[in-house]
Amino acid sequence: MKVINTRGDWIGLAYWKDCSYRVDHFSTPDSWQFGFEIVYRLIFYTSESEVIEKFRTCFKEAFGLSDTHYDLNQQIQAGSGVYWYVYWDREGFEISFLKKCETELNRIAEAAKTRVLVLEMAIIPRSLNQISMLVGLNK
Repeated sequence: MKVINTRGDWIGLAYWKDCSYRVDHFSTPDSWQFGFEIVYRLIFYTSESEVIEKFRTCFKEAFGLSDTHYDLNQQIQAGSGVYWYVYWDREGFEISFLKKCETELNRIAEAAKTRVLVLEMAIIPRSLNQISMLVGLNK
Protein backbone atom coordinates (compact mmCIF):
# COMPACT_ATOMS: atom_id res chain seq x y z
CA MET A 1 0.00 0.00 0.00
CA LYS A 2 1.27 3.47 -0.80
CA VAL A 3 0.38 6.44 1.34
CA ILE A 4 1.06 9.92 -0.08
CA ASN A 5 2.14 12.68 2.28
CA THR A 6 1.38 16.38 1.79
CA ARG A 7 4.48 16.90 -0.40
CA GLY A 8 3.40 14.15 -2.78
CA ASP A 9 6.08 11.67 -1.67
CA TRP A 10 5.07 8.16 -0.82
CA ILE A 11 5.63 6.96 2.71
CA GLY A 12 5.24 3.56 4.29
CA LEU A 13 5.54 0.25 2.54
CA ALA A 14 5.26 -0.09 -1.22
CA TYR A 15 5.91 -2.90 -3.69
CA TRP A 16 7.78 -2.54 -6.94
CA LYS A 17 5.39 -3.68 -9.71
CA ASP A 18 5.46 -7.50 -9.58
CA CYS A 19 7.68 -7.84 -6.52
CA SER A 20 8.00 -11.57 -5.94
CA TYR A 21 8.57 -13.60 -2.84
CA ARG A 22 9.90 -17.11 -2.97
CA VAL A 23 10.91 -19.96 -0.76
CA ASP A 24 14.65 -20.34 -1.36
CA HIS A 25 15.49 -23.99 -1.29
CA PHE A 26 18.03 -23.65 -4.09
CA SER A 27 20.66 -22.55 -1.57
CA THR A 28 20.52 -25.79 0.39
CA PRO A 29 23.08 -28.55 -0.20
CA ASP A 30 22.23 -30.71 -3.23
CA SER A 31 21.55 -33.72 -1.04
CA TRP A 32 18.68 -31.90 0.68
CA GLN A 33 15.86 -32.52 -1.72
CA PHE A 34 12.46 -31.65 -0.36
CA GLY A 35 9.05 -30.42 -1.36
CA PHE A 36 6.27 -28.63 0.45
CA GLU A 37 2.88 -29.36 1.85
CA ILE A 38 0.78 -26.20 1.64
CA VAL A 39 -2.20 -26.23 3.96
CA TYR A 40 -5.06 -23.75 3.90
CA ARG A 41 -7.69 -23.75 6.63
CA LEU A 42 -10.72 -21.97 5.18
CA ILE A 43 -14.31 -21.18 6.01
CA PHE A 44 -16.75 -20.77 3.12
CA TYR A 45 -20.00 -18.93 3.74
CA THR A 46 -21.91 -20.71 1.00
CA SER A 47 -23.01 -24.25 0.30
CA GLU A 48 -23.95 -23.63 -3.34
CA SER A 49 -22.29 -26.45 -5.26
CA GLU A 50 -21.60 -24.30 -8.33
CA VAL A 51 -19.74 -21.68 -6.28
CA ILE A 52 -17.83 -24.36 -4.31
CA GLU A 53 -16.74 -25.94 -7.60
CA LYS A 54 -15.47 -22.55 -8.81
CA PHE A 55 -13.46 -22.21 -5.58
CA ARG A 56 -11.95 -25.69 -6.07
CA THR A 57 -11.09 -25.00 -9.70
CA CYS A 58 -9.42 -21.65 -9.01
CA PHE A 59 -7.44 -23.19 -6.14
CA LYS A 60 -6.05 -25.89 -8.45
CA GLU A 61 -5.36 -23.50 -11.30
CA ALA A 62 -3.37 -21.16 -9.05
CA PHE A 63 -0.78 -23.86 -8.38
CA GLY A 64 -0.97 -25.56 -11.80
CA LEU A 65 -0.46 -29.15 -10.67
CA SER A 66 -2.23 -32.39 -11.57
CA ASP A 67 -5.34 -33.41 -9.61
CA THR A 68 -3.33 -35.91 -7.54
CA HIS A 69 -1.38 -33.04 -5.97
CA TYR A 70 -4.43 -31.74 -4.08
CA ASP A 71 -6.65 -32.91 -1.27
CA LEU A 72 -9.85 -30.84 -1.51
CA ASN A 73 -12.37 -33.58 -0.92
CA GLN A 74 -13.84 -32.44 2.37
CA GLN A 75 -17.59 -31.84 2.48
CA ILE A 76 -18.22 -28.11 2.64
CA GLN A 77 -21.06 -26.77 4.73
CA ALA A 78 -21.67 -23.05 5.01
CA GLY A 79 -19.78 -21.63 7.99
CA SER A 80 -17.72 -24.75 8.74
CA GLY A 81 -13.97 -24.98 8.35
CA VAL A 82 -12.12 -27.15 5.84
CA TYR A 83 -8.50 -27.98 5.21
CA TRP A 84 -7.29 -27.85 1.62
CA TYR A 85 -3.86 -29.29 0.82
CA VAL A 86 -1.36 -28.83 -2.01
CA TYR A 87 1.52 -31.31 -2.35
CA TRP A 88 4.36 -29.47 -4.09
CA ASP A 89 7.02 -31.78 -5.52
CA ARG A 90 8.44 -29.36 -8.08
CA GLU A 91 11.50 -27.16 -7.88
CA GLY A 92 11.08 -23.44 -7.37
CA PHE A 93 7.97 -22.80 -5.31
CA GLU A 94 7.00 -19.14 -5.63
CA ILE A 95 5.00 -17.27 -3.01
CA SER A 96 3.21 -15.53 -5.89
CA PHE A 97 1.17 -18.75 -6.29
CA LEU A 98 -0.38 -17.98 -2.90
CA LYS A 99 -1.28 -14.44 -3.92
CA LYS A 100 -2.78 -15.68 -7.18
CA CYS A 101 -4.85 -18.24 -5.29
CA GLU A 102 -6.14 -15.73 -2.75
CA THR A 103 -6.88 -13.11 -5.43
CA GLU A 104 -8.98 -15.62 -7.37
CA LEU A 105 -10.80 -16.85 -4.25
CA ASN A 106 -11.63 -13.21 -3.51
CA ARG A 107 -12.82 -12.57 -7.08
CA ILE A 108 -15.19 -15.56 -7.00
CA ALA A 109 -16.50 -14.67 -3.54
CA GLU A 110 -17.23 -11.09 -4.61
CA ALA A 111 -19.00 -12.24 -7.79
CA ALA A 112 -21.13 -14.70 -5.77
CA LYS A 113 -21.72 -12.13 -3.02
CA THR A 114 -20.34 -14.47 -0.38
CA ARG A 115 -17.28 -14.66 1.84
CA VAL A 116 -14.20 -16.84 2.25
CA LEU A 117 -12.23 -16.61 5.46
CA VAL A 118 -8.61 -17.80 5.54
CA LEU A 119 -8.06 -18.94 9.11
CA GLU A 120 -4.48 -20.02 8.52
CA MET A 121 -2.05 -21.04 5.83
CA ALA A 122 1.11 -23.05 6.36
CA ILE A 123 3.98 -24.01 4.07
CA ILE A 124 5.54 -27.14 5.53
CA PRO A 125 8.83 -28.53 4.14
CA ARG A 126 8.53 -32.29 3.60
CA SER A 127 10.85 -34.89 2.14
CA LEU A 128 10.18 -35.65 -1.50
CA ASN A 129 9.47 -39.24 -0.46
CA GLN A 130 6.69 -38.10 1.84
CA ILE A 131 5.25 -35.73 -0.78
CA SER A 132 5.31 -38.54 -3.35
CA MET A 133 3.48 -40.81 -0.90
CA LEU A 134 0.79 -38.14 -0.33
CA VAL A 135 0.40 -37.60 -4.10
CA GLY A 136 0.10 -41.38 -4.54
CA LEU A 137 -2.69 -41.58 -1.98
CA ASN A 138 -4.80 -39.22 -4.11
CA LYS A 139 -4.76 -41.46 -7.22
